[in-house]
Amino acid sequence: MQYAIEIKNLCKQYPKFALQSVSFTLPMGYIMGFIGENGAGKTTVMKSMLHLVRPDSGTVLLLGQDATKENAALKQQIGVVLDTANFPQSFTTQDVHQMLKRVYSNWDGALYQQYLEQFHLPEKKKFKEFSMGMKKKLAVAAALAHHPKLLILDEVTAGLDPMVREEILDVFRDFVSDGEHSILISSHIISDLEKICDYITFLYEGTVLFSMERDTLLDTY
Repeated sequence: MQYAIEIKNLCKQYPKFALQSVSFTLPMGYIMGFIGENGAGKTTVMKSMLHLVRPDSGTVLLLGQDATKENAALKQQIGVVLDTANFPQSFTTQDVHQMLKRVYSNWDGALYQQYLEQFHLPEKKKFKEFSMGMKKKLAVAAALAHHPKLLILDEVTAGLDPMVREEILDVFRDFVSDGEHSILISSHIISDLEKICDYITFLYEGTVLFSMERDTLLDTY
C-alpha cells in the first residue's frame, strides 16, 4: 500500500507542552480529518510536516519522502491552506498568479483561472477588500493550481457560511476522486469532516488517542 502520510513516533518538547510519540498513516487517495481541542498539538504536527518546526525525534514521510529535511521537490507536490489566508493586502487575484507561477514549476494558470471563475472571485478587487470566504476560496484556488498530490489544510472552512463550506468540500471530493491525491484537514466543524473524511485522527494533549477509518469509528461509538 502506498501512503501519502507516514508519521512515526514524532516528538517535540516545549516548556509547557510536548508531542509524545505521535504516529499515524494516511493511504494514498483518501481524506483524513485531524481533530483535537485547541492546544492539542495539531498545528505543531502540521508545521513538522511542512518543515516549519524541527522535531526532536521521529520520522515524517510525505509521498514517501522525508519531510523533516529541506526538500524543494517535495514542496512542489504539496498544497497548503493555513487557518489564516495570507497574501499581500494590495494584491489582486492576478498578482497572486504572477507571484506563484514563479514559485511552482507546475503552476497551471488556466486551472487557477478556472477556480477563480468557479468561486466567483473578482480579478481587480484587492485582497484587503475580500471577505473571509473570498480569502479562503482564493487560498484554496492557489493551493490546487500547481497540481499537488497532497493537500494540508488547517481550519480551511472555519468562519464560512454553509453554502461556501459545501462548495469547497465538493472541490476536495473531486480532488481525491482519482485515487492518486490525498488530503489532511484539521477542523472543529465535525459535520464537515463527517461528509468527506475516510479516516479520523484524534490528538489530545500531544498524544494520538485514536487513528482509524471513519466507518469503523462510527461503528465503535
